Amino acid sequence: YFIRMASLARNKLQASSEDYFEALFQQYGCIPPNHQMAIDMRMKFFTKYILERSAAEYTTGVEKDWAYVARAEYRHDVNTMATLDGMAAGLTACMVRMYMLKKFVWWPFMPVALGVYFYRSKQLFVLHNKKLFDMCNVGEQYEIGYARNVVLRRCNHLIDRDDF
Repeated sequence: YFIRMASLARNKLQASSEDYFEALFQQYGCIPPNHQMAIDMRMKFFTKYILERSAAEYTTGVEKDWAYVARAEYRHDVNTMATLDGMAAGLTACMVRMYMLKKFVWWPFMPVALGVYFYRSKQLFVLHNKKLFDMCNVGEQYEIGYARNVVLRRCNHLIDRDDF
């Protein structure tokens, strides 16, 4: 039951992120500079407070728990999906090259897989940045929550929005 609910929530949040970017592209034709700056600020916050720090470094249980959950979501939504995309592209490149040469070759796998991984991990981090940023909303009384709200105020000012 839990896995099904997590899957449903993940699909809903991904659709929400895709709708956000689709609306930007329909309205502006690209990601406007102020929205890109807000995305960069959210990604820097997440990198600094979640990815570069261990969950054990936080003092309260709430921060430890949410840092762990946010890192696990990042690992699934960004790293795992980018790895699978890279492997699929690498294997496809191997099959195409084997068909061209009519012999068994593995050399295209790693360069193609690594290239696709690095491209897709950045792309997926941009796609999921708002969800990952919102997972750090634990309250102003905590270090991570206070830092998140500072970044949120700057993002709201950039985008000229009351609530993000």
